[in-house]
Amino acid sequence: MKRVAIVVSIMIILIFFFGPIVFVIWTSFRDYGAILAGMFFGFHYSLDNYMNVFFNPGYHFTLGLINSLIVSLATTLIVIAVSFPTAYSLARFRTGGGTLSSYILSIRFLPPIIFAVPLFVLLNMANLNDTILGLTIVYLAFNIPLAVFVLRSFIMEIPVDIEEAAIVDGCSRLQVMRHITLPLTKAGIAAAGILTFIMVWAEYLFALLLTLKDAVTINVVASQFVTQHSIRYGEIAAAVTVGMLPTVVFLLLIQNYLVKGLTLGAVRG
Repeated sequence: MKRVAIVVSIMIILIFFFGPIVFVIWTSFRDYGAILAGMFFGFHYSLDNYMNVFFNPGYHFTLGLINSLIVSLATTLIVIAVSFPTAYSLARFRTGGGTLSSYILSIRFLPPIIFAVPLFVLLNMANLNDTILGLTIVYLAFNIPLAVFVLRSFIMEIPVDIEEAAIVDGCSRLQVMRHITLPLTKAGIAAAGILTFIMVWAEYLFALLLTLKDAVTINVVASQFVTQHSIRYGEIAAAVTVGMLPTVVFLLLIQNYLVKGLTLGAVRG
């Protein structure tokens, strides 16, 4: 009875979390009339919603998808490249007297809406409005602090004795960072990369305010399906389904680093 109760509980949890996702994917293959009529069965499945999303020249969905991929990947790579040495300095050298890390993280405590007008003015003065570069810079400012905080926690869990032994053997501090600390913090880098990618991919406020046509993201383009005349539920479902794929693929590619006990293995060695 205990095993049956556990299985039933797991199934209920899976239905609760995956039910909406399955419903959205299912809706993306239904025609507009069946959706409005509330019909769940007995209709013809088709790819019309996906064809409208990708090939309707008025939606610019393909442009938004490409822009989102470029901005998300570029932001994630730059965030990791900048955050790792910063986190190492904070963890090993106590840069800033132990309070600098709190100041860096404090930017995440403020609501993003208060930065909207200043950022719009600054990007407009630098001619970076409606550009991928300008949007990437904004996302870097908001995601580097969180990545630094995450990586700093992982680096502090690595025993200092491992690095000191490498220094005694003749390694420089840079070599220690590259050959010792960096491999042991792959799990932290993966976690920071996942958080950054998902937060950038799902961000809507700044993408809406700071882009107009050339640098629109997938979230901004998807909002075009809600008009004053109708709500294109099928197209919205198709756009959401396509929008889920990059995050799922990204998680599948780096999920192994999240479950490996890299630090534990180093201590045992």
